[in-house]
Amino acid sequence: MQITRVAIADDHRLFAEGIAGLIVSDPGYELSGIAASATELSALLSSRPADLLLLDINIPPDNGLMMLPKLKEHWPDMRVMALTMYRPADIGADPNSLPLDAWVLKTSGREVLQDALKTLRTGGRYIDPNIGDAAPVTDLFIGGLKLTKREKEIVALVAEGCSTREIAEKLYLSELTVRTHRRNISEKLGARGMSELIYKSIRIMDGK
Repeated sequence: MQITRVAIADDHRLFAEGIAGLIVSDPGYELSGIAASATELSALLSSRPADLLLLDINIPPDNGLMMLPKLKEHWPDMRVMALTMYRPADIGADPNSLPLDAWVLKTSGREVLQDALKTLRTGGRYIDPNIGDAAPVTDLFIGGLKLTKREKEIVALVAEGCSTREIAEKLYLSELTVRTHRRNISEKLGARGMSELIYKSIRIMDGK
């Protein structure tokens, strides 16, 4: 039997250990380890590579979605599942445009997670059936925001997982200009990090 090595990146230790226990109860899986931060995750994967990563998109110090390009660059064969409390539309993300293999909600049941694991193990992609259709990022950032057109463009690109350098290249700006815009956006919305920034942007749009 081929063993699938699984790594978990989540700063809620009790939750991560519960998921780990569920996974290793199946003899077809082996736990590579649990990481509570981006730094711990890099160290873990460098020492014990995984076939599958369960990634909380809120893993500190920044945003798990922003880590995806680097993760795929260093471990291109590793399959990645976003395991999160958020639906894609909640944070302005389109899972079809991200280097992700699955998106699963933490509020879904054990059967959904097991289905997702089986699908990834056989080479497929999986979107939690409780999510429904994900709206495109560009459709989420229209009207109602206290942001300029350029700031909306930057928030949308961040939601897609683009780095500062990639945003600068896409918008033909300097990296310093992009960093300045990001700082101004955070100050306008009172957001401490980009995940909170995106979330607040959408709430303003919805009038909440």
